[in-house]
Amino acid sequence: MISSFLKALINLRNKVIRIIIIDDSVPNGSQEFRILPKIMVKRFLLTHAALLLVIIFLFMFTPLGGLLYSSQESEINKNLSAVVNRINALQDSLQARDQQLNQMQTIIRLSTDTSLVLNERLQSLRLYQEIQAKEELLESNNQDIISISSTGILSSSVLNELPVFPTSYPVKGIVSRSFEPELNHFGLDIAAREGANVQAIEDGTVVNISWTITNGYVLSIQHKGGYLSVYKHCRTITKEIGDVVVKGDVIASVGNAGTQSSASHLHVEIWKEGHPQDPELYFLK
Repeated sequence: MISSFLKALINLRNKVIRIIIIDDSVPNGSQEFRILPKIMVKRFLLTHAALLLVIIFLFMFTPLGGLLYSSQESEINKNLSAVVNRINALQDSLQARDQQLNQMQTIIRLSTDTSLVLNERLQSLRLYQEIQAKEELLESNNQDIISISSTGILSSSVLNELPVFPTSYPVKGIVSRSFEPELNHFGLDIAAREGANVQAIEDGTVVNISWTITNGYVLSIQHKGGYLSVYKHCRTITKEIGDVVVKGDVIASVGNAGTQSSASHLHVEIWKEGHPQDPELYFLK
């Protein structure tokens, strides 16, 4: 019925419509109205447009708008904060990886071997230890002599030799993730008790110690023959840059540090001349 009425108004939009109302209870109680449909439509549209403007004004310039958008803005801010945190973590991880690669490239480019470089603060002690070692060497049939002080191992004749592989794992535990270079996982994850001692896999010199959001404490040791071992997610570090270590020295402790760590474990990497190696091929089964 309403649609028929609207169609009639559209067809008669340019004509005057007479509406007569007759009241039978009153003599001559009839009333007549003249309506132009075109004007009625205009008034109807203007009324609704004015009402819409009033509603928009209320939501834009009164607290009612805040009630409508507060929940949406809160969700947007939450998602934005999560994205920013993820970007910061990725940036930190990339910077740490670039620093590590630059160090390895510098070592290879300069063809330097720092495995015999001692910490400067130990030079005087080294001289004293060498004198003692020579005296003891005459009494021990030319066997390898390892000199030890309260600060740790200072010098050893075995540092002149290439690493011997396969060797022992740096910590006792269970392998939880293998070498997966296609997924940017360039090492081996070993699940172990938090705080367990991490041992150097071979003789060498500490060339880098750092801390990142993604990896926690990271320690790198350069070995003879272009080898480099890296230990990540450590809780503590017991060595300093420049310290000489021999196989089996305690260099750190297992931790659960870094955003990429979901449980207590050690991540160990072995690099040769700047190329990542599968650590499982270098460890005794």
